[in-house]
Amino acid sequence: MTSDPSEHSAGLARRDTGGDGAHRGDQPRSYYGQPIVKEPAWTWQVPWYLFAGGLAGGASLAAAVAEATGQGELARRTRGVAAGAATASPALLISDLGRPRRFVNMLRVFKPTSAMSMGSWLLAAFGPAATGAAALDGLGWLPTARRGLSAGAAVLGVPLTTYTAVLLSDSANPAWHGARNTLPAVFASSAAASAGGAMTLVGPAAQTAPARRLAAAAAAGE
Repeated sequence: MTSDPSEHSAGLARRDTGGDGAHRGDQPRSYYGQPIVKEPAWTWQVPWYLFAGGLAGGASLAAAVAEATGQGELARRTRGVAAGAATASPALLISDLGRPRRFVNMLRVFKPTSAMSMGSWLLAAFGPAATGAAALDGLGWLPTARRGLSAGAAVLGVPLTTYTAVLLSDSANPAWHGARNTLPAVFASSAAASAGGAMTLVGPAAQTAPARRLAAAAAAGE
């Protein structure tokens, strides 16, 4: 029996549009017309929070390295960048949450197996260390305490640059979850590139060559 050419054309059209009128390239939808993957409800604060956290962690580690290699002025200015980003990061998170109490509530539990719990505690510990080191450096007070705070911020800065990647990959989003083994490395490279770029902008011209190499290498790794 010969099929109707119009029915054949309609079938091709249905296959081409996904069966519900959406064109190829649109977000895939189920037979009920709903998105297969729920769209993240992100406010504008979230991407800036990710950027600020990565910059803060990367700059703290870079400042410690700069000081260890005898580039004192570059280290001092980079600590200022880290302190500014460390202040902005929780402020953006709290703004996204809507109420400061929600952030405080996350500190009521310490759960090493939870990326959100560990991230909250990292922010709570990192902020005072980074801002304290920058403040003591600027005032010229307590150099031993300043070095201790700077070292603490550098150590905490490493997981701070990657915990958001772990948090995102531990989700139902197939793109993020599928990249769970590589996403932390991408976030770490992005943090290093941001820190290198910031050091290039604020540091003395005679001391920024290592910062430029860091930014270029991190961008390539990213």
